[in-house]
Amino acid sequence: MRIGIDVGGTFTDLVVTRVEGGITQFKTPSTPKDPSIGVFRGLTEISETYGVTLDQLLLDVELIVHGTTVATNTLVERKGANVALITTSGFRDLLEMREGLKEDRYNLRMASVEPLIPRYLRKGISERIKYDGSVHTPLDVESLRKTLLELKGEGVDSIAVCFLFSFMNPDHELKAEAEIRKVFPDAFVSLSHEVLPQIKEFDRVSTTALNAYVGPELGKYLGNLQQRMVGNKFDRHLARFAKQNKISRLDLRELTEFEFKDINHLSPKGSARLIKNVINPIIQNI
Repeated sequence: MRIGIDVGGTFTDLVVTRVEGGITQFKTPSTPKDPSIGVFRGLTEISETYGVTLDQLLLDVELIVHGTTVATNTLVERKGANVALITTSGFRDLLEMREGLKEDRYNLRMASVEPLIPRYLRKGISERIKYDGSVHTPLDVESLRKTLLELKGEGVDSIAVCFLFSFMNPDHELKAEAEIRKVFPDAFVSLSHEVLPQIKEFDRVSTTALNAYVGPELGKYLGNLQQRMVGNKFDRHLARFAKQNKISRLDLRELTEFEFKDINHLSPKGSARLIKNVINPIIQNI
C-alpha cells in the first residue's frame, strides 16, 4: 500500500493505491493550529475504511509521499517568526533595496515591498570575506555579542545570517552561529552558505531570510507529525525511507533547516528535481 498526502490550508487530501490495484481518495478538514491532527484523522479514516487499526495500516504501508502548503501559507499570511538578520556591516538594507528593480518599474507611485525583516532587526557586523574566500576583515565577535543581547530584548526567535562571499568561506557564519547559540540556544538559525551557497547577494539574503521566517512554523508541524508517527509505530519506516534515498537527516525536526525548498518544490524546476532525485529512486527500489 502507498499513501499520498497533501496538506492544504482548508482540506487535507489523501490518496491510497494498493497492490491489487485501484485508487481510493479521502478528504478531511485541515487543522491549521496543528496540521498533523488533520493528517492522522485522514489516516484513521483510511484504516477504518479497510477495517484495520491505525498501527496495522502503517505497518502495511510501504511508502508515504507527503506535501504541504504550511510554509507557503505562513508566508502569504505573514504569520512567520520574529526574525533578525545578521549581515556584513553596510549591507543590512540590501533586503529592502533588492536589486533596484520593481515589478512595474515605470510606476513612480508603486509602493515598495515590505521586507520580511524590519530595519531595526537587521544588524550589520564588522567582517569581510573577499571574493576568493580570503579574510579581509576578521569577524568582530565582541560587537556581535552586544548585538545579540540587543536582539534578545526584542523577542527574536529566529535569526538569518548572511555575510558577503560566505559561500566561498563559511568560517565567519559558523563562528556567528556558535555565538548565537550561546544567547539563543533554542532559536531557529538560518545560514546563507547552507541555504543558498551561490553568487548574487540579494538572492542569497532574501532566501535565507525567507527560510528563517517560515522555518519555526513548519518545524513545529513536522515535530508534531514525527511524534504522532513514532507514537503509531511508523518511525522505522521513516528511517528505512531515509536510508534508501541517502537522506542524512532522519529527524524530521532537522529537515526544517531548509524550509524555502518546501515552497520552491512547487515550481517546475523544483518538481523536476524532486522527480529525478527522490521519486525515481523510490520507484526503482520498490
